[in-house]
Amino acid sequence: MAGLPTDINIDILSRLSVKCLLRFKCVSKSFCSLIDSQEFIKIHLKRSIETNSNLSLILSGTPAPISASSRYWGGKIFSAGLDSLNLGVELDHPFKNCKGRTPIVDSCNGLIALKNDENGIALWNPSTEEHLILPKFWGDLKDFTVVDGFGYDAVNDDYKVVRLVQLVIGNVGYTEIAVYSLRTNSWRRIRVGFPYYILHGWDGTFADGHVHWLVTNNPEDYIENLIVAFNLKSEEFHEVPLPHLENRNDVLVMFVGNFSGCLYFSCLCNYPQPVDIWVLKGCWTKAFSFPRSVGDYVKALAYSQSGGKVLVDKFEYGEDEDINRWELFWYDLQNQGAAADQVTIHGVPQGCRDTIVCVDSLVSLAACAGRGVAGREGRMS
Repeated sequence: MAGLPTDINIDILSRLSVKCLLRFKCVSKSFCSLIDSQEFIKIHLKRSIETNSNLSLILSGTPAPISASSRYWGGKIFSAGLDSLNLGVELDHPFKNCKGRTPIVDSCNGLIALKNDENGIALWNPSTEEHLILPKFWGDLKDFTVVDGFGYDAVNDDYKVVRLVQLVIGNVGYTEIAVYSLRTNSWRRIRVGFPYYILHGWDGTFADGHVHWLVTNNPEDYIENLIVAFNLKSEEFHEVPLPHLENRNDVLVMFVGNFSGCLYFSCLCNYPQPVDIWVLKGCWTKAFSFPRSVGDYVKALAYSQSGGKVLVDKFEYGEDEDINRWELFWYDLQNQGAAADQVTIHGVPQGCRDTIVCVDSLVSLAACAGRGVAGREGRMS
């Protein structure tokens, strides 16, 4: 390949996995320089997203969405290639040896934002093992509700973390909002209106340049009933209309997530109503409908390489913590209610967990920040 034109080399290399590319950096200085270039990193990422390839399922031991749990896997996080899903590999993440929970906030372009009860937030690329620990600039937050979000500002070519800290006394809520910019490697507080209430403290979901949270405008509500979106470019909030729900009074819990790059919405209704999943592509479209026998909560994760199946993580709720469990299935889109193949990932513990799909990428935190930041703390401005 050394004698081939650069554009041919780029086309060939962009089809390889990140693991192969990291090995190829040792071939020569020219290969190393090419693979490390921002142009190549973006081409490789774009091809992976467009071809639905180089995807990994990331599993972390966090509580189920509708049940508290004391099982956190000791802060362990696992990864399994989406093509096979037969073996889970434990990852060396930045908070691996820290006490407390380590939930994943979200993933974007191969980067993962995760946080630890005692050590704050970190940005981490599990493919390259590069990480950055963000500064902690709040004091004791035990009386506050704290939610975070993470995503990519494509206009400014910047990765951002958004933190909402809310204190509610009676019907009055005070919310402080801060945005971390990887490009400047610093936090800044912003002053925008937020006339909403955060009930359950679930972190946001990134899709289409926005971070989305489920909220309510009434602190006495027992479930969220609004989607609010934060534009990472303009750094302003706006409401996203919910899909049309025929039995809105029967809704028990609402959820939002990211499916194949798009925002999705689902809700748990009174038995025996099905679990419907809508995907937002300009307007809401009901993409899947699963019978309640499938599970209490069905989380859509990804399409198969052929596009004929969808990977779902289903949750069954029970009063006993041992009954609260997730199970992975591939569902045939032609027969969603019956044709399902259960997935067993060896080496991954049982129990309550969270799952996200992450594209393997070469995106560099140090390059995005404009200086060497791997393993170092950021700052507050």
